[in-house]
Amino acid sequence: MISRTIPVFPNASVTVWEWKNSATVVNAYWEAQGRVLATSPFHQTTPMLDPFGLVSWPGSVLAARELYTHAETAVVDRSVVVLGAGVGVETQAAAMLRPKSVVATDIHPTTLQQLALGVSRNEQLMSASSTGIVRTAILDLFGTQQEQPLPSPCDLLVVADVLYSEQLAKQVCVRCAEALDANPKIRILITDSQRFVPDFIEELNEALANVVSSSRTQAGGSRREEPPLAVWKVETMKSFEGSGVIIEEDQTYDVTVQSLWIGL
Repeated sequence: MISRTIPVFPNASVTVWEWKNSATVVNAYWEAQGRVLATSPFHQTTPMLDPFGLVSWPGSVLAARELYTHAETAVVDRSVVVLGAGVGVETQAAAMLRPKSVVATDIHPTTLQQLALGVSRNEQLMSASSTGIVRTAILDLFGTQQEQPLPSPCDLLVVADVLYSEQLAKQVCVRCAEALDANPKIRILITDSQRFVPDFIEELNEALANVVSSSRTQAGGSRREEPPLAVWKVETMKSFEGSGVIIEEDQTYDVTVQSLWIGL
């Protein structure tokens, strides 16, 4: 593994640990996936663990900065859950902003090991008040609510750069609806730098509206607040430096990123 230090707040950075030869792993994954689809295009009994969380992404940096901007209203003294936490940029950022707890989840055990290493070496998290504030948990977004429920309590749900396929985007909508159903006062932060799923906002708003509608029905038609409305905030992140992912060299580039808040 190699370390990467990333500025996240004014005068503050986090150091995460990334897979050194990520391009080799990613290319091997694509080749293996191609062989599986060629032999069994309609059915795959054992999903492969994708390797994209082995490195940091622009959306995680954007999430960290959004958490800092809204720390007092969204993070301080709250229980935070991170979906698809990867190497942990946004997890470390949240943990540095005086939350009650942070649970970092991912389906890939290796990424959670990398995340835990970064947390263990973060000097700002070594004080007595911060020790043990972060824990990790394996979570498959495609698992059912009964089989793999979201960690509870959850006052703030963070989802950074997980929308890189239509299937994942649909499951993010499902999990956000699950979180809103469990806690109507929840805050949700979603960021994205890939922009592969243009219909995500519509699907998310529909899923959240269904939760509110169901709650109204169960309450016998009593008045409830209107469903939250998600809207992307789009901006340009200048000079992001990160892994080349499918090539060995790092890349520095400007990237269009977007973020949204629910409940803020």
